[in-house]
Amino acid sequence: MNRDLFWKRFAGLGTGSDHNVFLWARLKLTAVYVLILGLVLVGFSLTLYQSLNNSLNTTNDDDFVAAETHQIFIHDTLESVRNRIILIDIIVLLLAAGASYALAGYTLQPIQRSLEAQRKFSENASHELRTPLAVMKNDIEVLLRNPNPSKESTHTTLQSNIEEINRMSKMTKDLLMLARSEKGVAEHTEKINVSVVIKNIAEKMKLISKHTNVRISIATKTELYIQGDMIAFERIILNLMQNAIDHTENGSITIALRQEKQSVVITISDTGSGIKAKDLPYIFDRFYKGQGTSGSGLGLSIVKELVAYHGGSISIVSDLGKGTEVLLRLPLSA
Repeated sequence: MNRDLFWKRFAGLGTGSDHNVFLWARLKLTAVYVLILGLVLVGFSLTLYQSLNNSLNTTNDDDFVAAETHQIFIHDTLESVRNRIILIDIIVLLLAAGASYALAGYTLQPIQRSLEAQRKFSENASHELRTPLAVMKNDIEVLLRNPNPSKESTHTTLQSNIEEINRMSKMTKDLLMLARSEKGVAEHTEKINVSVVIKNIAEKMKLISKHTNVRISIATKTELYIQGDMIAFERIILNLMQNAIDHTENGSITIALRQEKQSVVITISDTGSGIKAKDLPYIFDRFYKGQGTSGSGLGLSIVKELVAYHGGSISIVSDLGKGTEVLLRLPLSA
């Protein structure tokens, strides 16, 4: 290999891609582990060797035929022990190096996953924001190229720009919501009457569902309470109901509320189009959008983060062409 190329590749371990950065960090962490163990081994080996040397030198010459025989015995014994100690130390250090490399990888793995997720998130966010900006730029350029634009074309362009701005504004709000939920910081918490919140949101959503001939019904008469952030909880129910309405036409949506031990269980079932089996494992991933879906792909990600913040869990089962059921479990408040 060319010497310059070798040094460029070696230097690339410290900079460049995330993989190289973590490989370099892993190697340095491995070196630290091995160095610490090496120092311990050297100290132990020297102590053992010196102790053996002192013991042999204190033996009585009368036990040997001649003094020279005694010295030869001491020399051969010490040399044999020294060689064995060195061999054992080398074997232990080699085994320790392998174990340290594996341990360093395990130690850095959560950080690496976090950075990879952050990088992927940034790429997806940039892509989603770039699309509306490109649409706005294109519309404006078309309008400017027309020396005498009509009032109608100007209005259409401005209306399109407003729609794209609203889209970006909603996305930035969603991203801010995600960031806050990840930090686990709420503006305030309070005792929330779950049944009241569900009924209020359902009444508002009925106005929207009329356009798609969707019937919304609430199967609960129980008043159950949770401790949490009212705005965040309303966002959870609102997002889930909006999803159900968007994927249901000429069908029905049923919201049920019940208590199971120390949990409040909320189910939102619809008779809509359902979700493909291949999409189900990824529906909570940020910016993931199944085939034929619109939006930014952040809605369910936000819901999952907010549910986790409230100490709950969420699961979704779906049958393509038959409907979807969302199940929420949240800690019951006395």
